[in-house]
Amino acid sequence: MSYGRAHLEELLKRVLAEEIQALEDPRLFLLTVEAVRLSKDGSVLSVYVEAFQEEADALKALAKAERRLLAAIARKVRMRRLPRLEFLPWRPSPA
Repeated sequence: MSYGRAHLEELLKRVLAEEIQALEDPRLFLLTVEAVRLSKDGSVLSVYVEAFQEEADALKALAKAERRLLAAIARKVRMRRLPRLEFLPWRPSPA
């Protein structure tokens, strides 16, 4: 992974975490963005989240807010094209 891609992923993670926190949806209470991974062609951004309540409901809420989150990315991050967002539960690998 190049420095540019790692930097971009960290920036996207920060922007998404801020915007998700700003959403006033009770299903997203105590939700953490753990990691993001941009596909090689830049078309899909996998967003790994950890929810401390109902995980399935939180993922549905995020999918519903996808357009708002993409608009925030467009405003704050300079990209050639916006990726599709894919929200996935965080599953850390066993040590």
